[in-house]
Amino acid sequence: MGRRQWFDVLGWLASGAACWGLLSIPAEALPKLVVLVRHGHKDSPVAPLSNYNLSSRGLVDALYLGHLLRACVVPVGPLALASYGFDGRTGKNARSYQTLVPLAVFTGRNIRVFADAEERSEQIGRELLAAPELTGSTLVMAWEHRRLPTLARGLGWAHMPSIGDDDFDDLWLLSYSGLAGEPEVSQLSQAELRSRTCFMAPGSAGHPLRLLAEHMLQPFE
Repeated sequence: MGRRQWFDVLGWLASGAACWGLLSIPAEALPKLVVLVRHGHKDSPVAPLSNYNLSSRGLVDALYLGHLLRACVVPVGPLALASYGFDGRTGKNARSYQTLVPLAVFTGRNIRVFADAEERSEQIGRELLAAPELTGSTLVMAWEHRRLPTLARGLGWAHMPSIGDDDFDDLWLLSYSGLAGEPEVSQLSQAELRSRTCFMAPGSAGHPLRLLAEHMLQPFE
C-alpha cells in the first residue's frame, strides 16, 4: 500500500472514530440547539492593523443580535454563550467576544471564552456537545469565520461550507431533536430576521438594545 493510501485510510479511521463518538452520546444528553455566529463587521481594510475591535457598524450588528436572538430564535429556556478566544495582551480576535457582549448583558449570562480555539475548534465542539451542563439548553457560539466549519464538524455537522470574508449576516442553527450527534441544520439571515413580526412587534420597539442600535445606525443610512 502506498503512502497516499495509508493517509487515506488513517483519515477514514479518524473520521469514523469522531462520528462514532458523536453517535454514542445519548440524544437526551445533547443541547437542544446550537446557534453559530460569525462576529460583526470590522473595518476593511483594518487601519491600524493592531485594531482588533468591531467597527462601529459591527457594534450595531451586535446590539441587534442581542435583541433578535431572544425575540426570534431563542425566546425562552436555558441559554449558554461561548466565544472564540482572544489574546489577553493584544486583544487579537476580540471581535467574537465583543459580538456576544450585548446578549450577555441583556440575559445575564456569562461568556465562556476558549483561549485554545485556534488549535482545538473541532475538539471544543465535541466536548460541548457532550457537556452535561448544556443538556437541553441553547448554546450561542461566536467564532472566527475561517474556523467555523472546523467547529461545526465537532458539533456533528460534517460539511459546513466555508464562510465568505464579507459574510457578516448569516446565522446557522443546529437542532439536536433527532438522531444523537447529527443535527438538523438551518440557515437564517440576520437582515431578514429584522423584518419579521417577532423583531418588529410593538412590544419590542422599546427594547433598549434595539433602540440603541437604531440610534447608532442612523449615520450609516
